[in-house]
Formats: sequence, C-alpha cells, structure tokens
Amino acid sequence: MPKKKPQVRRRGSTKSIRSRKAKSKKSRAAKPTLKERMARAKKLEALDAGKPAFKLLPRASASHPLRNDDFPQTYIQEISVSLDDPDHWLTLTWTGPNADSQETGPFRASPGAGLRGLNCDDEATSRRSGSKCTPKGTYPVQGFQRRLNSDSRATYVTWFMQRRGIALHYFPIVPEYAASHGCVRIESEHVARLIRDNSLVDDTQVVVSGTWTKPRKQWS
Repeated sequence: MPKKKPQVRRRGSTKSIRSRKAKSKKSRAAKPTLKERMARAKKLEALDAGKPAFKLLPRASASHPLRNDDFPQTYIQEISVSLDDPDHWLTLTWTGPNADSQETGPFRASPGAGLRGLNCDDEATSRRSGSKCTPKGTYPVQGFQRRLNSDSRATYVTWFMQRRGIALHYFPIVPEYAASHGCVRIESEHVARLIRDNSLVDDTQVVVSGTWTKPRKQWS
C-alpha cells in the first residue's frame, strides 16, 4: 500500500491570506463624511482665492479689447444669474450714456453642483464655505484674474466671492445642469471677456437667484 505523502505547509500562505483580508477591509473602509469632504473643498477654494485680484483701470487697452469707448461712465451695473434649469440664463444690465447700445443677453451658463447630499437651493447652505454651491444673494464684483489657479481652462475671471474662490468665468464645458465647483461657468468666451472688461469693482453687482435643481451627479 503506497505511503501518503506528507502535506507540505507553504510558508507565508497564512500571512498572505491575512494580508488580502486586511486590504479587503481597507477597500471597504467608510467613505469620507460630509464634514471631511467640505474640509477638502475648502482647501480647493483657498487655492483659487489665494492669488490677489486686480482692479481694472478706466483707460481702454489692448488687453481689454471688449471695453466700451465710454468706460467707466458706461459700465455693467448688474450681472443677473438664474439658477433655473436648463440654461441658467445670465443677463447684463448697463448704466451710463451708451447703455442702450450694449449687449445684454441672455447668455447660457452653469452654476455649482454642490457636494453630494447638500441642497444648494437653500440660501444658507449655498453660502457655506466648502459647499461647492453657487451662493444665492447679491454681491459686489471684487476683482479680476486671467484664469483660475485650480483649472487653467477657466479664464476671464470676475470675482464676486473671492474668499470662497467663487467667480464668473468662461469654461469650455457648460452642460444643461449645475456642474461647477461653485463658480458660474459661462458658455461664451466673448461674454466672459465682455463682463471682465466692463465691470467696476464694488459698483457692479452680481445677483444670483432662481431655483437650483439637484443634478444627477454632485461632487464627492
């Protein structure tokens, strides 16, 4: 009768099983809490808000080709942003001697999608730092910048809540739903430049109103 071969226990096999189990547990680790996600979002806001804004000089120049000839006597008095789907219309109200001959819109835009689990239609929530919502309310223009620090695709920036890194700017992707990190994306590069070239710090007001609709996907 043939002898049974003794079973050879492979070294490290138990360790490898334990290691796999540990990795599996790590992969199933709890997802970040809302508080942790808001803390991460605040860091992103700080990245954009860190670079000081600059004020436009009244005199027209080659760097501001869309500035009207009568600036600053004629300038954009109000920038109205609607949160209503699907187009989130942005309209311009001008004041001054040549106000009637200026472009007013409406122009397509897209506001902030918000952090997953947040309702950006609530005014207090929309204003919270780290919420990734576009803040409801009325705010003065605070300054201008060539592009956002966090995304070079976001250009012709007009700040209206710089401490949170919130601005109006051109962006190549403007869907028919709220999609940004809190800024107002403008579909037309021409319009974003028009706003930057013809707005006055403190005098031009940004008014955000309307009904925000939760998109299919919010930021995690």
